[in-house]
Amino acid sequence: MTERPQDADPQEAPPQQVQELAAEESKPWGFWITIGLSTVIAAGYVFAQVALTVVVTVAALSRGKNLDIEQFAQDLVTNGFFWSVAVITAAPVTIGLTLLFTALARGITLRDYLALQWRGGKGVVRWCAVLLVFVAATDLGMYLLYGSVVPEFMEKVYATAYFPPLLWFAFVAVAPVTEELFFRGFMFKGIRHSSVGPVGAIVLTSLTWALMHAQYDLYGITIIFLGGLLLGYARLRSGSIYVPIAMHVLQNIVATFEVACASAATNLT
Repeated sequence: MTERPQDADPQEAPPQQVQELAAEESKPWGFWITIGLSTVIAAGYVFAQVALTVVVTVAALSRGKNLDIEQFAQDLVTNGFFWSVAVITAAPVTIGLTLLFTALARGITLRDYLALQWRGGKGVVRWCAVLLVFVAATDLGMYLLYGSVVPEFMEKVYATAYFPPLLWFAFVAVAPVTEELFFRGFMFKGIRHSSVGPVGAIVLTSLTWALMHAQYDLYGITIIFLGGLLLGYARLRSGSIYVPIAMHVLQNIVATFEVACASAATNLT
């Protein structure tokens, strides 16, 4: 039996499956319920990181009575080791809530809701190639504006990573899977099948994703938003969450590699 691409764009679905796709389209949570549940998931993500911050701060206070709290907080914002642990700590909460709310939806499987469907390697390679072109273009723009392709924030994060493999694991593996399951998985599905439609789903998930990265400047947030549009479009056209996950992983590999190279060059000078 031929497997039906539950959530693929009809323009890319095989002709003999288009009618079946339209007739059997599954229904996720509605728009406002999706927004409400997404807010709960985001709150869980924030709570996990706040809890970690409290634990770290209390531990620091217990070790030094003369600790400058204001300076400590400022240093924590760009502490790479803290960021790595925070990303890893928040992931189980975010993914757990995403899977829970997805499983509670009736009449649709977890696989179909989150588009956990592999379409083959060719599509992944093609979309990753597009992603590399996007990264090259945005890096060029950043270099022309700032004289460097590495944001100052990321330079500070990498310099204080202390154990770089943990940072690589957090930013290259954990963050892409967590964020894509939530944004291009759960949020995308509910918004797409509302009156807002696929375009609204791509724009709203990209905007929310970009605003979550408030640690960057306006150019950085804009690039993240545009990157989200690309990931969302790839998700729509492919009908598979594995495509934007692969693209996100690749993007973070390139970004982290650039930071590592910049750091090494700084240490040599």
